[in-house]
Amino acid sequence: MNDYQRACELKDETIANRRYIHEHAEVGLELPQTRAYVMEKLKEYGLEPKVCGAGVTATLGKAGKVLLLRADMDALPIQEDHPDAPYCSKTAGVMHACGHDGHAAALLGAAKKLASERNFGGKVVLVFQPGEEGWSGAKHMMEDGLFERFPMQE
Repeated sequence: MNDYQRACELKDETIANRRYIHEHAEVGLELPQTRAYVMEKLKEYGLEPKVCGAGVTATLGKAGKVLLLRADMDALPIQEDHPDAPYCSKTAGVMHACGHDGHAAALLGAAKKLASERNFGGKVVLVFQPGEEGWSGAKHMMEDGLFERFPMQE
């Protein structure tokens, strides 16, 4: 089975993940539902997620070159304009108008694929960042030691 076929197998789960995150939209740095959902999924995939700042990290692989994959997961303070959609935000005045629900779902899909195959050298660091929309989420994760825990090489 090639990578494209494997990705197609993840399609329905990726859509379900995006819809869940979209329905449970949260703004800023405190994303308790989103963070819990991401951590639950990573555990389901056999990973050991950790809280970093208000975000989530997980690693795959061994020592060697490090690749960091990052997705943002916060929403915007905007009212959803499609209340009849089955995955409409259930949080009044908050929605994923920015696509971060798709970014987080795509990274969960990559995590599942990488965790199931583990056929790569080096280490992959998964970073799910809150607060991308003006809340300095990356800065908070760095202040909590993101790059000390996961040094990057040139």
